[in-house]
Parts: sequence; structure tokens; C-alpha cells
Amino acid sequence: MTQTKTIQSVNPITATVRAGERSHSLWWRLRHSSPLALCFAAAVIIFYTTIFIIPFGTAIWLSFHNWDFLTSPVYVGLRNFSKAVSDQYFWDALRTTLLFSAVEITLGVGIALLLALAYSQIRGKPQGFFLALYYLPVITPTVAYVYLWRFLYRPTGGTFNAMLSTFGLPEQPFLTSPEQALWCITAMVLWANIGGAAVILLAGMLDVPESLYEAARLDGAGFWRLFLQITMPLIRPVLVYQVVVSVIGTVQMFEPFFLMAGPGFSTRTLSLYTYQLGFQTLNLGYGAAVSLIIFVLLLFATVFQLQRWQVSWEH
Repeated sequence: MTQTKTIQSVNPITATVRAGERSHSLWWRLRHSSPLALCFAAAVIIFYTTIFIIPFGTAIWLSFHNWDFLTSPVYVGLRNFSKAVSDQYFWDALRTTLLFSAVEITLGVGIALLLALAYSQIRGKPQGFFLALYYLPVITPTVAYVYLWRFLYRPTGGTFNAMLSTFGLPEQPFLTSPEQALWCITAMVLWANIGGAAVILLAGMLDVPESLYEAARLDGAGFWRLFLQITMPLIRPVLVYQVVVSVIGTVQMFEPFFLMAGPGFSTRTLSLYTYQLGFQTLNLGYGAAVSLIIFVLLLFATVFQLQRWQVSWEH
């Protein structure tokens, strides 16, 4: 029995026209879009240009100049970047930032993961109640809870020292101590951010199909085996997302360190150092260079995390 195959001829001119239509589809859509749609698109473009592109371009331009608002800008090339290499204040701020970020990310994501695991075992209205309770600090203004914690940390008359006195323990200086100030701020930031991370991780856990757990239980898998071999691999994208967001958030964090600054330079991070350079000493060029260094650090950290996740996911 002979099989016949139908071969459709393709007109090269038609194929070229269709390819051209596809390549120019965006321009064609713009030309044939309604004025209202173009207005919405223009509003978004203007917003991002004003809020992101122009400030970023200005920061790049400032990083190659010396300017103090009073005199004319002077081009200095890469001098502002090379200055950071020999600036001990910069390295101290970088060390404080990395130390704070490492502790905050490790404890924050770890505790949030355990909380999300506990929430996933609760069903019905109690789950919503506890989620709302732990998410409340996330929607609370930073200034509000910072001043609340400042009252808790007060050396005299503060809530924490009153509790220590009740148990016969010595009072602590907290924010007035160079050794304790950074850890006091870290504890406050942990309290404020854990709830949001737990909600995101819980959403990933609830998205895991229940049939996988049921099949594993039939094979005799226990609670922790289900968590390690089913839950963790399937929520890995959500976990990586939370780690990346935490890295960006901790490195850029400014308000708690500005409002609860400890003695000396004990709590000065790169973000706070950038603010002091630009708005207190009016060294705008060097401040812009430090801000670009922060941007590069965040970019490399984000790309590293995403590539690491992609490699582990493929294997």
C-alpha cells in the first residue's frame, strides 16, 4: 500500500510579508491603538522615566563629578569609586550591612518557613486569624513601630528593662550600647518582616497538590519526610524569590537605622552612609558612587541566587 504525502507549497513572498507583519506587530498595534490606550501607556512611561530612569541617570552622572550644591560640578572621572577602596568608613558600613543582612535573611527566612509550615496545618478561621495577626507589622508604618520599639528599648523606664528587673536581672543599655544596638535593630526588623515572608511561603505550600502527600503517606512517609522530600522541592521557586527579596530589602534598609541609630558608627549601614554623604556633608558625587556600588552588589547577589536556583532546579 502506497502512502502519499501532501506537500504544501509556500510562497516566499507571502512568507516574507507575514514575517514582516510579525516583526512590526508592536509598531502596528501602536499606530492602530485607541487614544485612551496610548494615554495609559504614556502615563506609565512618564512615571517610570520620572521615578527611576532620570534619578538613575543622574546618579551615574553625579558619580563622575564633585558637587556640593554650592559650586559648579567638577568632573573627576573614577576618583569617587577609587576613594571607596581606601575609605575605612565605607568598609565599616559594608561590614555592618553584610552582618545585618546575613543574620536577618538566615533567621527571617528560617523562622518564616517554620511559621508557614505551622500555619499549613491549621484549617479554617484560626488560620486566617493567625495570618492577619502576624501580617499586621507588615502593613504598619515603619515610623510607628520604630518609635514603639524605641520605647521598649529605653534604658530607664523601658518595657524590656522593667521585665528584666522583675526577674532580678540587671538592666541593659540596648540602643545606647555599641555592642547591642545592631542586634536590637535586627530583632525589631525580624519581628516586622517575618509575617510577610510567612504568608508568601504559606501560599507556596498551599499550592502543592494534596494528592502527592496522600500517595507518600500510603508509602509510609512521615511528617518531616513529606516536608523535606515533597514540600521543600516544590516551593523552591517561592523560597528563592523570598531570599532575593530579603537580600534587596536588607541591603537597602534605611528607616530603622536612621531613626534608631546607635552610638558612634555601630549601626551605620551603606544606605545610611549614602544619606549622610549626600545630605549631611553635601558630598553628592561620592554619595552617588556609593549608591551605585550598592546597586552593583544587589545586582550580582540577585543574579547569583537566580542562577544557583536554575542550576539546582535543572538537576
